[in-house]
Amino acid sequence: MGSLRIDVMWCPGRTNRFFTVGTELRLYEAPSNEGATEDASRDVLPGADLLSINADFQYLRCFSCCQKPDQDTLLAVGMDSGKVVLTSFGKVYDGTGLAGREFLPKQMRRCSTVAWNPVEYNILGAGLDKHKGDNSVLVWDVQQSSSMSVTKPKEEYGYSESAQSFSWFFHQPHSFVCGMNNKHIKIFDLREGARRNSTATKACYGVCVDPFVEHRIASYQGDQIALWDIRNFDKPVTTQTESGQIVKIAWCPTRSNLIGLFTKDSNVVKLYNIQQSPALADDVEPTMVQRFVQPFDGAMLSSFCWHPTAENRMLVITPNNLAKDYTVFDRIALNWSPANMVWTHARTLIHYLNCADESYALLDDFAVTIRQRAVLGYGLKDEDLWQNAEALPNSQHLKVLWSWLDVLKMLDDSAKLKLVNKNDYAAGVHSILQGVTNPRQPESGLRQAPNSYSFMTYSSKERDKALWLCGWKTRHENLPANIFAERLARHSSYSRKAAVHLFNMRIKEAIVVLKEAANANPDSNVSMVAMALSGYTAETRDAWRSMSRALPLSLGDPYLEALFTFLTSEDDGYWELLNNRNLAIEDRIAFACVHLPDAKLVQYIERLTASTLVEGNLDGILLTGMTEEGGELLQKYVDLTGDVQTVSLALLHAHASPLSTSSQAQQWVDRYRNLLDRWRLWHERAQFDCAWARQHTGSSSVPAQQVVVSCNFCGLPVSPYLHLQGSLQGRGQRSAGAGAQAGSHVNVSTPSVQKSKVTCCPSCRKPLPRCALCLTNLGTPAGSYWRKFENMDQVNEEKLSDFSTWFTWCQTCRHGGHASHISGWFKEHTECPVTGCSCKCWFLGSPVEDP
Repeated sequence: MGSLRIDVMWCPGRTNRFFTVGTELRLYEAPSNEGATEDASRDVLPGADLLSINADFQYLRCFSCCQKPDQDTLLAVGMDSGKVVLTSFGKVYDGTGLAGREFLPKQMRRCSTVAWNPVEYNILGAGLDKHKGDNSVLVWDVQQSSSMSVTKPKEEYGYSESAQSFSWFFHQPHSFVCGMNNKHIKIFDLREGARRNSTATKACYGVCVDPFVEHRIASYQGDQIALWDIRNFDKPVTTQTESGQIVKIAWCPTRSNLIGLFTKDSNVVKLYNIQQSPALADDVEPTMVQRFVQPFDGAMLSSFCWHPTAENRMLVITPNNLAKDYTVFDRIALNWSPANMVWTHARTLIHYLNCADESYALLDDFAVTIRQRAVLGYGLKDEDLWQNAEALPNSQHLKVLWSWLDVLKMLDDSAKLKLVNKNDYAAGVHSILQGVTNPRQPESGLRQAPNSYSFMTYSSKERDKALWLCGWKTRHENLPANIFAERLARHSSYSRKAAVHLFNMRIKEAIVVLKEAANANPDSNVSMVAMALSGYTAETRDAWRSMSRALPLSLGDPYLEALFTFLTSEDDGYWELLNNRNLAIEDRIAFACVHLPDAKLVQYIERLTASTLVEGNLDGILLTGMTEEGGELLQKYVDLTGDVQTVSLALLHAHASPLSTSSQAQQWVDRYRNLLDRWRLWHERAQFDCAWARQHTGSSSVPAQQVVVSCNFCGLPVSPYLHLQGSLQGRGQRSAGAGAQAGSHVNVSTPSVQKSKVTCCPSCRKPLPRCALCLTNLGTPAGSYWRKFENMDQVNEEKLSDFSTWFTWCQTCRHGGHASHISGWFKEHTECPVTGCSCKCWFLGSPVEDP
């Protein structure tokens, strides 16, 4: 340390005492840091008590404070003359009686560094400038001699060399490291004499050992800091270049992987948080996350010092002898899982929340909603898919999605009617209506509505397909009922039902629905609307138009307002109605398909599709379908909400499409599966996987059986079904009629098979092994393969082979028997049941439970 640079240091034995070093030594006691303070920095010097001043040294070059916890302030001071003097702040602060002792080198020259051993408190090291006839690294035992002047060190190293820095290892108190000759870093061990480890580098200044990682040291040279791993000492692990000349570096003694430094004429302390993943190899360069702290607004810094015990607390000082006790507020680390949340500050656990806590609901974590839905069986019911959005709270935004999936299911069940081609199931309205403006296609049919209402409606093949997907066109002579109307009636949506009738120019039906609503709720104004609607004609449109300016404001129902908006609109001037977001999107799309000409229809659909894609509005699935556009919409929805559950279930129930088999869809499904696994919802996960396999896995893609029980004599499988299956497959390749049996269970109920002995190998006819307990040959019928069923539901109910008769054997001694017999044996024994076999079968695995 130069004589003009003011330095500061905490006293190790007294946590609120510190001393400053400049032209004189000053000991202070700071106010207690207990009790919260809101400021990150406190000017402690004016408020601190000056306890003592030591002005005995004018040519001080370096210093070090004894690290003994119960020791009062005992300093080792290195002088320009090379001697090291032990001093304190008077007899009151010298509890050891060592103050005043001097340690002298053979040849006088400047002492550049001193360091107390952090474990063996009587050992002191010093580094000196070069002298051709003397060593530069001296190690003293301050208690070895009672003389006030000691000239013979305990150990000495570095003959005709110079030492610039000195630091002891915390976990190896007999070892230390020195920066020497302006070009080396050398490691010494007091027990090994001349043996040493060294590396060549100019970064030999300020060498300091990491107190938490014993094999890591830091050093600097000029504007560059270097980190070293002494296990691989050839080159630094990493280096960082600073904006100025480095003055001091210091590891934090209370926080691992944290080192601080400051540069010349700087007003900030720079902190590096060294992060290295435990999964990476040690030779991979670590990541150094930097951070700046500014204790003073504009004043330059002279030095800083970490507090020895208080976490994230440091003392900084300026050249004007102005000090601050500064707390480095750490970043709060937030960690969460699908069911828990924890946030920490440094090494302190602040709070932990589980999804079962009442306060967890305040976080509005959508994962809780996903879990609740999964437990309720959300999306796994095959019938009435539209109810998935109705039965759950806060799920109205999913209404269009599940209604669309329900319509797809209805169309799929009625595929023989050819209402909509299967290729159009997942296409979406946007894709279907692309053909209405195709010049090769005929123009949309144009007809005038009946009853002289003067409304123009349009129809075409593409528009009819879109109406089917929107749920409006559900009447067919071969369909049992109007599903859409039944659903509206079930939810008492009288106004919507009446509006749909009116939009399809069925005014009488609309009036009937409104009268039903009035009877159900006499206090509403629906009866007035029905009365007004019954008097509507083409001649009264002008009067309706003037009256509608005031009437809709008092109705309070968007569909009742839409009634008057429609009846009073100019020709093709339905934009107010089409842009009304209070109306269901499927109704707006269907209305446009009925009342807009081709050009305006395509324009509206394009604009509506673009807006739903930008917003991530799941209502747009009716427009995009399970196409590439649908993938963009679902991804946007997942990005906004994190609801991979709904997206995965939509892919489950949607008709097979390129999107459902894409890698993007697989990522969504895998994420949902991982959530179920982390919540340990094994049954829900199994139900989802089974449903996914039924929907998306064909019989041709089911892998063949790969694990079989083989015969000890011929090595072939002992199951006759495998042999019969192979023969039937070979026969099917030679016979065109065999393809008719694909996908069904093989019927092996032939007389020859029924008479075959299941206790013998079907290939070599050798008997199967005997049960070690009942001594009968193993072998049972192969379950459902012995009988042909008309449907899969009967398979699990009428299997012939119980688990109790299955093969069970030890993987070590190869002895075994029927599962129930082996299970009963090992309830009372640990050794193999075969006479003469000493195998401890029971200890080799979990005991077999009762079937």
